[in-house]
Amino acid sequence: MEGVHEEHQQAHVFGRKGGMRLVPVIIANEVSERIVSSSVGANLMIYLTTKYHLGAASSAIIIFVYIAAANFLPVCGAIVSDALLGRSLMVTLTLFSCTIGTTLLCLTSVIARLTPPDCTQPNQACISPTPIQLLVLCASLGFMALGASGVRPCCLAFAEDQIAHWDTNKKDRALRGLFSWYYASVGFSQIVAVTVLVYFQDKMGWKVGFMVSAAIMASVTLLNLAASLFYVKVKPQKSMWAGLLKVAVVTIKNRDLVLPEANQGAQFHCLPGSAQLVPSEKMRFLNKACMVRTRPGNSTNNDGHDSTGSRSTCTVEHVENLKSALSVMPMWSAMVMSFLLQSSSFGVLQAATMDRRIGSTTFQIPAGSISIFEILTFTVWSGCYDSCFLPVLRWITGRQRVLTLKQRMGVGVFLAVASMVVASAVEARRREAAARHGTPPLSVLWLAPQYALMGLSGAFGAIAQIEFYYAVLPKSMGSFALALLFFGGGVASIMSTTIVKLVNVVTSKGGGAPWISDDLNQGRYDCYYGLLAVLGAVDLVYLVICANVFHESAQNMTLGAGADGETAQEFRG
Repeated sequence: MEGVHEEHQQAHVFGRKGGMRLVPVIIANEVSERIVSSSVGANLMIYLTTKYHLGAASSAIIIFVYIAAANFLPVCGAIVSDALLGRSLMVTLTLFSCTIGTTLLCLTSVIARLTPPDCTQPNQACISPTPIQLLVLCASLGFMALGASGVRPCCLAFAEDQIAHWDTNKKDRALRGLFSWYYASVGFSQIVAVTVLVYFQDKMGWKVGFMVSAAIMASVTLLNLAASLFYVKVKPQKSMWAGLLKVAVVTIKNRDLVLPEANQGAQFHCLPGSAQLVPSEKMRFLNKACMVRTRPGNSTNNDGHDSTGSRSTCTVEHVENLKSALSVMPMWSAMVMSFLLQSSSFGVLQAATMDRRIGSTTFQIPAGSISIFEILTFTVWSGCYDSCFLPVLRWITGRQRVLTLKQRMGVGVFLAVASMVVASAVEARRREAAARHGTPPLSVLWLAPQYALMGLSGAFGAIAQIEFYYAVLPKSMGSFALALLFFGGGVASIMSTTIVKLVNVVTSKGGGAPWISDDLNQGRYDCYYGLLAVLGAVDLVYLVICANVFHESAQNMTLGAGADGETAQEFRG
């Protein structure tokens, strides 16, 4: 009777807390962070070159480091959230951090002493920023990156927590709607960022643009605090992450154990009532961590095994969780290059030198808004894929299952390579037009095809990655699943920084202008894009090999079906 009373009491508490009514508030947290970070990132190159008088290469490195931090830190944030603080507290703390960062960035545009003096003569050398000015700038970007560490990996999983207590059928329907909301919100936030906020920055000045960003973050932080009383707050699971670490340690400790064929005759440590009593055959070396050792002379149970074996052994569940985390790494590594290709464009600098008028009107597209073509393509394709594009693809192919998640990731990498090929051709055309004196500059709309291809690449690759990780990884690693996506972006940013430095060092030998020069007309950005296309083509071959050699098992059956209505078995192909 006591258990029934406790169950009714818990149901009553969940009835008053959580539910879909709080999902818009949680999604608004990430939408606001995305709006602010995207608007700052879109025009940061221009802000650094015009207000801080930094060169294109130096500015690109600062931006790459900021992007890397904003993508690496979510992995740490996911672990801290799932194991220590919980998602609710993690989101709240990092929202405060993002608010501090945007406020500091706003102060750099308000307080004159925080930026170098404006250049008085165009032909004279401008004053470089002081260490204090750079410190404040980097601190603002650092707080913003720290804010991303909790908001980005936790919001989707936190929204899922609000409906985790629902029955299976109702929860499955809500999850499909939740993912659609999430994809649409990502596109919406970036559209607002590169149109409205960038327009404020470009037409009304940096002060107004950054003040709006700070006001957005302050408002959503207060809204989150007001709604925190109604959240369902799932306690962090320290044992899971400690168990993953313990598997690695115990596997090394038990490296001398010999596993019998097909695990016959071996005893494995399982939690009471566990559905899986024997570990899987893949990555068999990890099975040694949960194998119960027989120690002669020790006290034994009825089966003749050491009764204390469980204390020095991991459970089958922990071993399988680590296998799941490791099994997604080959495909994750193959998708890093797609992030590098999507983030390596200098389109903002190119757009600033081109004709940005639309037709015969006087309206000009802000240079920082050129990525609107990428964002619109991503939003339209991801939002209409299930309802519009997928039925057409099924009709054309005559198959119910059009593309598996791995195939969609491969299409994403292919489109990213195609975007670099187009970018190289367009830049060559722009340089040719700039070299002809008296010829009007090329229209900025020439940049639209490469950005549209980038948007399609994200719609295929990034979304497929999210669904892939959520399907293969256990539900208890929900925050980590999304953090893997951002971690890939962080690795790509470091690779971009390294490539930029190496390209400039190699191509500037002999006293010539480097490919990535401050002067676009003296540099060879077209060759740089061509180099990235070659690297992307090599990565595409690597992805095909990984997709065919490595096979994963889907744990989350409800999310195992991708947008094509495929079953969990499709993860094996």
